[in-house]
Amino acid sequence: MGLLGWPLLALMLMLAVGCPAACVLLWVRVHGLFALPARVSLVVASQVAAVLAVGVVVNDKYQFFASWSDLIGGQNGTNTPIEQPNYGGPPMAGGPPRNDFRPGPDHTLEATVVGTGSRIRSKIWVWLPPQYRTQPRRRFPVVELFSGYPGTPETWFHAMQGPKKLQKAMNTGAAQPYILVAPTITVQPGHDTECVNVPHGPKVATWLTEDVRRIITSNFRTLPGTDSWGTMGYSTGGFCAAKLPVQYPKLFRAGVSIAGYFSPFTSALARLPGENVPALIRQRHPHVDLLLAASKQDPGTVGSVGTMVKVARPPTLVYTYVVPRGGHNTGVWAAMLPKCFQWLTTELAHGH
Repeated sequence: MGLLGWPLLALMLMLAVGCPAACVLLWVRVHGLFALPARVSLVVASQVAAVLAVGVVVNDKYQFFASWSDLIGGQNGTNTPIEQPNYGGPPMAGGPPRNDFRPGPDHTLEATVVGTGSRIRSKIWVWLPPQYRTQPRRRFPVVELFSGYPGTPETWFHAMQGPKKLQKAMNTGAAQPYILVAPTITVQPGHDTECVNVPHGPKVATWLTEDVRRIITSNFRTLPGTDSWGTMGYSTGGFCAAKLPVQYPKLFRAGVSIAGYFSPFTSALARLPGENVPALIRQRHPHVDLLLAASKQDPGTVGSVGTMVKVARPPTLVYTYVVPRGGHNTGVWAAMLPKCFQWLTTELAHGH
């Protein structure tokens, strides 16, 4: 039984109802020496069942943990020696061998791959627009999607409704079709590396930039050049979506940070040179554009946006998109996506 989906939800809700019912029915039926511990056990079981049910419901909605392995800290991505990926299909013309991307849930493709630069082995999810199939000679720009922590890239295709929001914007002519790429950013479950090349640890920034780009361009019809790649992320992923274009301006043209922050929360990572985004902008003035989205009822993110606006100078351009209401949750962020995709359409190269 998976950690997400209705089977576990139904089981936990039945337990949450069944345990108090059992407590009422059995309360007067237990007697003698074991009456007190039995009754205490019934009460504790009822409370535990209620707490677990709430946890499962919240996790199913926001998808903090996608699997039991994520929850208990199993290894789905490590800084291991390079292994030969499981290739499927012939090489693309003029390029390296194709990795084995297979159909996944929600009309996605997925593969577990190895980054040649980072030596990280982890999963990538890809969504292709309908035009990818109907226009077989066309190449497309790419938007790399980053999730929060704890969380999973699959949230982009469930709670965030990324493809659905993009298609809504495409149908109105506000956005062009993109290849959406959602790589794993928590390559060591239980450890928030905040998209950083950790000293003596996983090279997550290299994985998300050079490795993911190499893998995607080897497998799919992407447009060449810096102007064809953008980033988008929420919460911790919003930090990544702003930081990586500033760090790697030769790989990304634009980034969208939704409810993000701009300096690592983890103290050890915050002390690393080159990880504070405002300081990087002051030092390098990279030729990238950033859209910073936030809600006034999520005050920490609004303050961070204000800091970024103060430090930005051309050729770095910072745009803002602040809504009046909403907390730090996927419901607020998903509602922002159509305008975010519309903005990216003004920044990135168009498919042809």
